[in-house]
This record gives sequence, structure tokens and C-alpha cells, in this order.
Amino acid sequence: MNWQNVATIARKDITIMLTRRALRIALILFPLALAIGFAQIIRFSDYSAAVLPQTLNAFLFFFINYTGALPANIASYSMVGEKIERSLEPLLATPATDGEILLGKGIAALVPPLVAIWTGMATLMAYCDFLTRGTLGALYFPNWTAALIMFGVAPLVAVMGVTFAVLCSARVSEVRTAQQLGALVAIPSVAIYIVTLNGTLQLDPASLGLMCAVLLVVDLALAFAARAAFGRETILTRWA
Repeated sequence: MNWQNVATIARKDITIMLTRRALRIALILFPLALAIGFAQIIRFSDYSAAVLPQTLNAFLFFFINYTGALPANIASYSMVGEKIERSLEPLLATPATDGEILLGKGIAALVPPLVAIWTGMATLMAYCDFLTRGTLGALYFPNWTAALIMFGVAPLVAVMGVTFAVLCSARVSEVRTAQQLGALVAIPSVAIYIVTLNGTLQLDPASLGLMCAVLLVVDLALAFAARAAFGRETILTRWA
């Protein structure tokens, strides 16, 4: 593995990505808007000290939906969009291996959304601590639940989004279709958010640890499948 090739590919993709105005808005404004919006719900709602922790955990977990969908969207465009625009073939003619190309593009699709989501989460936690300290009698964040959501569940869901998008891109020829299929990775996290908000599921370190273990297994399986689907011969002869 030539890490210089990986870094060059990732840097190039990130630079191109950030020239897209809609994506810059999605990365910068949307996470902050979510954080402020959820904090305002806390501010103007009469939550008791018994209910607040579960609600705060659910609001923090909501960001996971965004963490899965956006990397999948970026990865889909990077694969199918570049194939359609004939900008992927020159990259395949370089000495970079298939694994280096896939890893570089994967990093480019992962890093900006994760930085954006972590920024939104940190903003939410800081604002909610300010609003709820009087009710709870102490700062609720940071805690182990928040740490597992931010640094366990979020990266694993982002990886799942990217690898699933690569698999979808190998089967379709339109960017919109690939992006729509890739967005399906958000469905499980949406379901978890709903059952968490109504109290059916408790987001605690034990349940989040189990969630991370399941996600890790899924990510490894998808990574092997994505690596098998991404190859020069496959791209040049079947990705059309």
C-alpha cells in the first residue's frame, strides 16, 4: 500500500468536493442548524430531570442519520459521477492500485462529513449543557454514551455508507439512482432514533457497545464486497 498515492487521491477528491456549493452548505450549515434546533426544543420544552437524559441522548443520536447518508451521497457521486464524466478512467491509468484508489476515495467521502457531524454534536452538547445544568444539577455532557455515539457509532455508520455506496455504484449507471440507494443506510439509524425518543430503547454504553460490534461486522463484510466490486476491468467494461 502506497500511502502517498492514497493521500493524493483523497486530497484531490476533497478539493473538488469543496468546490460544490450545495455540499459546502450541507457540511457547514446543516449540522449547526440541527444542533441549534434541537437545543431550542430543549429550551422551550418542560422536560423533567428524569426524562432529559434520554431525550438528550436521542437528539445526539439523530446526527447518525446524517453521518450515514452524506458519505454515501459523496461516494456515489465520486464513483458513478466520475465514470459518467469520463474522469475516472485517467485515474485508473495511474500506477495507483485498485485498493489505493478505493481507500483514497473512501477517506475523501468519510473525513469531511465526520468533521462536520462531530462539530454539530459538540455544539449541541455544549448548548444543552448550558440549558440543562440547572435542571439536572450538573453538566450532562460529556459522558460515555456521547463518546460511543461520536467516536464509535458515527465512524462505523459512515464507513457503512461509503462501502454500501460503492456496491450500489457497481450496479447502476445514474448518479441519482446510486445516491438514492446509498441513502438507504440511514433507515436503521432512523428506526433506532424513533424507538429511543419514545423510550422503547435505552441508549447506554452496553447497548451502544453491542451496536458498534454489529456495525463492525457489517462494515468488514461490506468492505470485502466493495473491494471485490471495485476493479479496473469491472469499471471499464461493466460500469456504464
